[in-house]
Amino acid sequence: MRARRLTTWSKILATAAGATLAGSVLVASGTSAGADQRDDSLEKALAAAAEDAPTALQTPFETSGGATWTTHPQSLTFYRQLDRSSERVSVSNIGRTTQGRPLQLVSIGQPAPKSQEEAADGSVAMFVCSVHGNEPSGREACMKLARDLATSTDSTVTRFLSRTTVLFVNANPDGWVANTRGNADGVDVNRDYLELATPEGRAVTKVIRDWNPDVLNDLHEYGPSEYYRTDLLHLWPRNRNVDDRVHSLSQEMSEEYSAAQARSEGFTAGIYGHYVKDGEPFLQVAGDEQVRILRNYAGLVNVVGMLSETATRPLNDEEAADVRVLNNRRVATNYASALGSTQMVAENRETLARETAAAAERQRELGASQGGVVYFGGQDDMIPTDPAQVEPEPMCAYQISEATFQDLRRTLRLHDLTTTRNATGRVVSLAQANRALVPLMFDERSEYRLAEGTPLDAC
Repeated sequence: MRARRLTTWSKILATAAGATLAGSVLVASGTSAGADQRDDSLEKALAAAAEDAPTALQTPFETSGGATWTTHPQSLTFYRQLDRSSERVSVSNIGRTTQGRPLQLVSIGQPAPKSQEEAADGSVAMFVCSVHGNEPSGREACMKLARDLATSTDSTVTRFLSRTTVLFVNANPDGWVANTRGNADGVDVNRDYLELATPEGRAVTKVIRDWNPDVLNDLHEYGPSEYYRTDLLHLWPRNRNVDDRVHSLSQEMSEEYSAAQARSEGFTAGIYGHYVKDGEPFLQVAGDEQVRILRNYAGLVNVVGMLSETATRPLNDEEAADVRVLNNRRVATNYASALGSTQMVAENRETLARETAAAAERQRELGASQGGVVYFGGQDDMIPTDPAQVEPEPMCAYQISEATFQDLRRTLRLHDLTTTRNATGRVVSLAQANRALVPLMFDERSEYRLAEGTPLDAC
């Protein structure tokens, strides 16, 4: 990968009230990822689009100078206006919440958003915007980036969108309205990507299945503490069942694109879940391998994915003194991370398409040959020490009852897993692209298994 030069974004993130985010607000930390060879034309074009955005397409957050967040009804109006203003935009409903609010998918493309079939011939970048309802900066960043992509007249942006479809999912409107982490039923949707008990989890997973994104960035916020005080915390899939190449590309996007973009803006960046003292991590408090978390789920279904988190509370005196400064930093950080993911696609489109397809084929072959190791514990930097957490001689399939199949029929379909019928029910083969999900769904050694299944050694 060639060295990169990252442009400064503080100017485009100035508040509508005229306050700049440069200088004391964005405290410089560290260095960017490289020297002067990177093509930053896409970033410059989006910067210009942000500066020139029509007043009618400013978000309520922007028009308040960062003093107030965009409400859910205001977001519906904003996306309707954006849809009417540009042929590049399509807004559709992909489900409804328990309280009846639409779960929206915003698609951006050039000259118009592509169909799923057409998008498969290019690349797809997906952003999940604030699945936790009380973490507003991700959805604000999504609105801004969608607007900037839709309104730019620069040929670099139009060329990018002619080959890349960009998707935004507004993932928890009920939590948004209630200002709660969970949905209307109190469920943390970011713990539901295996069971799919929530309409929100089903909607996100359906988009992944149907659009087959090359990259996914899940935008969040976190509460800082004494040893956990970084503008951007980022992380890739840690589950040990993730294909090695997907894992390495995910780590590259997280570290060399999203974190590097944030650092180029003067933000600090670090690894999610690591407490740090004197520049060294000393304790991991979050960021494990759970399959049911979107960051890990994405990797397990052969998507190059990552998590972005920015601090919700003040990190310096300026932020403590002015909520606008605090809120604008929160949005700017997630925006920078999302931009890093778009640059990952722009620079590596063919590699991403080739390697994610190859990963899916490798998973099928491993399942058919009963190769590799199946892990029920550990993570990418932690080899399991308990023999019950590993299976070095993998099964070829799981036998489940017909009743279990009927209970999980929709879930299996959303995970893009097929079954075959036999005399005692259904067989779920591991010779499938999403092979890694099967043992985690049915094996008694899996912490989050959904139902009882019997591993089969011969198929």
